[in-house]
Amino acid sequence: MTEHLVEIVSSGARRWPQRVAIESAGVEWTYGQLDRAVNVATAKLKNAGVTAGDRVALLMESTPEYVIHQIALARLGAAFVTPNPSWTAHEVWQALETTRATAAVVDERHRDLVGIGIRVVPVDDSASSPSLDGTVPAVRPQPSAELFIPFSSGTTGLPKGVVHTTGSVKGAIDQLVQHMGLGADDRIQISIPLCHIFGTGMMFAALSVGARVTLFERFVFEECVTQLRTGAVTVWPLAGSVAHRLARRPGLSRNDFPALRYFMWGGSAVPADLAATITSATGIGFLCSYGMTEAMVVAFNPVADREQWRLDSPGFPTVGTEVRLGEDGELEVRGPSVAGAYTSLEPDSPSPFGDDGWFRTGDVARVDDAGRIWIVDRKKDMIKVSGFQVAPAEVESELVRCPAVRDAAVIAEPDDRTGQRVIAYVVASSPIRADELTRTLSERLATYKIPAEVRFVAEIPRSEAGKLQRARLRERDATKR
Repeated sequence: MTEHLVEIVSSGARRWPQRVAIESAGVEWTYGQLDRAVNVATAKLKNAGVTAGDRVALLMESTPEYVIHQIALARLGAAFVTPNPSWTAHEVWQALETTRATAAVVDERHRDLVGIGIRVVPVDDSASSPSLDGTVPAVRPQPSAELFIPFSSGTTGLPKGVVHTTGSVKGAIDQLVQHMGLGADDRIQISIPLCHIFGTGMMFAALSVGARVTLFERFVFEECVTQLRTGAVTVWPLAGSVAHRLARRPGLSRNDFPALRYFMWGGSAVPADLAATITSATGIGFLCSYGMTEAMVVAFNPVADREQWRLDSPGFPTVGTEVRLGEDGELEVRGPSVAGAYTSLEPDSPSPFGDDGWFRTGDVARVDDAGRIWIVDRKKDMIKVSGFQVAPAEVESELVRCPAVRDAAVIAEPDDRTGQRVIAYVVASSPIRADELTRTLSERLATYKIPAEVRFVAEIPRSEAGKLQRARLRERDATKR
């Protein structure tokens, strides 16, 4: 079991003071240096008026200072709110307003993004040049105390703040360590933004076991791939959009990943052809899992039993996690890494968080006799054609099986005759006609699942984590109708 978040770095400093904890932009931070910087940042934040119970936004790039201030806020008993630093001023202000943040820690680039009424604490060199009294005693909050407020992806509406507690963050860290088989010898590359729950979760899981992290301020494909080889990286979370670029990389081989244990994949099922292309070139398999901002670590394939790894299933419930199927087969979960609430809800929107700790995921699933989870599709995305349900993910999976299709997305449109009709958006990698695609699909799918229309596009909208953003496709359609 890991320590509380406030103790992870200080414990590491006692056990491995000279071991490198984080490397970023060519600069190495040992566990001892990181702990001293956290002490200074804690004193600075306290002097700025931050106290227990505050919600404080972090507006900066993914640098060691981001991690330092996360831990410093935790030591004061405050919660860190993590808007995406690439958001516009309007989007940032909306996030601060909905989360009722009272202060913001900002780097130079983001000082103009905060609004009136928010205390601004600038990031400067004080974290790496101790000049303040760094002896502020850490607050020991209850497991139910707020700690981390990331934002949902906003694929079905405006981004919502998700309230994670000290207990749910610790639970997620414990689950990641166990189900990824993390240890002190691991070298982990984090190129996922730290504002994202998985970026932060991976960071603290790594630090809790004494691993070494290479942190990228921004994802740059060639730089990240090069570091996988030169840095002997053992664990790498792989986003869908990156996987597609990797599969097209000339000369891809095991030599590019000499120490990598697996490709870490979360969320949707891995397209079989994509995984086959990468694995056949590298000899490295995919460790698939399932989680979300509201429930970070729900399911994993067993890391120690490769014979049970599957591409089409995220595996079995993580330790301590309960699952059940609710109305219309919706997957509901309860466990150590489940958040407690949203900071706000849209009018007349029921909360998916139950008083008894169960969270409705919005995903339609099935659970087999062995306890393995199979994700069918998003409940809200299910399409009903003449009374028959169509899972967009199934149609998308069949589309990307076609050699001429690089990426695909499926949504519904109203239809006077059938209620709804299936619309496919396709990014072609080589010339192909719509009728050729639908003819190919008809060999594997029922007639009512075949797209009524295929629209060729240059790109499918996805989040930074590779998550399909159907709402943006629907919005695009609405503006054209």
